[in-house]
Amino acid sequence: MNPIEFPVRRAWGAKLTGTALVMREGFSPRYDLDRLTGVISRVGHSAEGESVAGRVLVIPTVKGGVAGGWAFADMLHKGIAPRALVFGRLNPVMVQGAVLAGLPIMEGLSAQALERIRTGDLLEVDPSCACVRLLEAAAPS
Repeated sequence: MNPIEFPVRRAWGAKLTGTALVMREGFSPRYDLDRLTGVISRVGHSAEGESVAGRVLVIPTVKGGVAGGWAFADMLHKGIAPRALVFGRLNPVMVQGAVLAGLPIMEGLSAQALERIRTGDLLEVDPSCACVRLLEAAAPS
């Protein structure tokens, strides 16, 4: 498979690869996550039961505020932080929290890209070119 490249508007952090965890609704590490285990615990969330640890989170929008943004540093300390964050839309608090934790973060992924990327896909997050590359599609379930 030739890589498929999806542009973003803004990006910060190191270039890396990782496995996608795609959410179909907003995400808050405060309200949707068990911050002791790193597992999405909110009943009915599209990623309920999935661990965020070491994954590239692909999320249409952010929800929550200051406590949610600063949770990333705590998650990093506990070893349950995501590898990177890729949003359709986000707020400055999440950017501050991601930068504090050293997590690459991107904003501006299109709705079409959010539909195309699936949980389990291998992604390359490249802030230097403000793009996400789909390197390998996950096997159909």
